[in-house]
Amino acid sequence: MNVTELNKLSNGESLFKSKLNQLSGVESLSVKRDLSKEERAQYEKAARGFESMFVNMLIKQMKSSMLEDKKEETTFGADTLGGYTDMLLSDDISKTGKGIGIAEMVFKQLTGGQEISNITNSVEGYSDLIRHNSIPVVEQETETKSVNKVSNSITSNSLNDRIEQYMPIIQDAASKFGISENLIKSVIRTESAGKHDAVSPVGAKGLMQLMDGTASDMGVEDSLDPKQNIMGGAKYLKYLMDRFENDTETALAAYNAGPGNVEKYGGIPPFNETQNYVKKVLNYLGKYDENLK
Repeated sequence: MNVTELNKLSNGESLFKSKLNQLSGVESLSVKRDLSKEERAQYEKAARGFESMFVNMLIKQMKSSMLEDKKEETTFGADTLGGYTDMLLSDDISKTGKGIGIAEMVFKQLTGGQEISNITNSVEGYSDLIRHNSIPVVEQETETKSVNKVSNSITSNSLNDRIEQYMPIIQDAASKFGISENLIKSVIRTESAGKHDAVSPVGAKGLMQLMDGTASDMGVEDSLDPKQNIMGGAKYLKYLMDRFENDTETALAAYNAGPGNVEKYGGIPPFNETQNYVKKVLNYLGKYDENLK
């Protein structure tokens, strides 16, 4: 069934049409195997959108079959609300775990056999599937709203404590790969807020939010193991620093958006989230370097 045929089944529902628009580019996407976080998220979003539409059509068909003998008239409002609820349910189904298998099939087709992410509830807010399709949802820090702000110190003792408990591993990783301890801490803070079991909606895992492909390349077998994750993330940072001639900003952009996008645009890509990501990490790095906590 192609997009044109699916469009005939939309019955004018705005949410359904938005899903069709989301899917409209899938047929023209080429198969890719080396995906950045952003590209992977775009492919996954399209695959889950397709499954959502399919589930929605199944629900409609089942309801139609079950109620075909009912003669009562329904109001426009009730019918519209029912359609809206069906779409929300379809979305929830497609965004739970790996869905019912259709999204996984489409994703494998688009990516040359890669596995779709298994969405869990370990990170809050997954209904906001992705912010610019790349950045995992992490705990927002609470900053003191003092009128007289003496310093730009990093706040949230609990967050600091979470990160500080991994300092022996961070120090080992920094020493082994020749990169700054504070850079590793800043990336951890930005990526996962120091939560070793964080899993993003697009499958990035652990303290430094490693995608499965990157983790495998870095020799990481269990991305939720703090030591393996930090060692793998630090190794990847070192690789990016070497690749981009020790330019920290460019390396961080590549960590977020993928080295391919950095090379494509000749520097930090024009993605708002990537640009904000780089600024955030550098902001933490500056504060750590000043020994302000």
